[in-house]
Amino acid sequence: MKNPKFILLNLEEFFSGVLFTIMCISVALGVIARFFDLALVWTDELARYTFIWSVLLGTVVVFKQKKHIAIDLIGIVFPEKINLVIRVLIHVIMLVIFFILFRYGWILTQQTWNVATTSLQIPTGLVYLSVPVSSFLLFIYTLIEIYQITFKKLSNPV
Repeated sequence: MKNPKFILLNLEEFFSGVLFTIMCISVALGVIARFFDLALVWTDELARYTFIWSVLLGTVVVFKQKKHIAIDLIGIVFPEKINLVIRVLIHVIMLVIFFILFRYGWILTQQTWNVATTSLQIPTGLVYLSVPVSSFLLFIYTLIEIYQITFKKLSNPV
């Protein structure tokens, strides 16, 4: 059994993996049902919503682990001090974007919370909640990254 601290620090990975597994099972179940001329209309909707959640949480995981695609030309062309300023500026811009996504994602979630989905009859806001949740986590990890860049002066340009 893993350490509880490890599990708590990796909840995004866990939930993204679980949701991805549910999506795969849902798609497989839908395909098998069609093979036997059964109409399981909820499988498509479940697959779509779990895909949305797993992709957005997966974005957080990739950002946290610094495994996203990055253009490191800036780190090669400019001196280290200018590179540091540019990296912080890029992360501040990212903070603004994540804040906007969080704010409007939360508004959309509230506006659609009482609207049920077609097949599953769950609140549509539950699907849209993935935007503010992932944006909030990305905001937090960006703050951590800015702290690490400015005070610990990481050598990793990403």
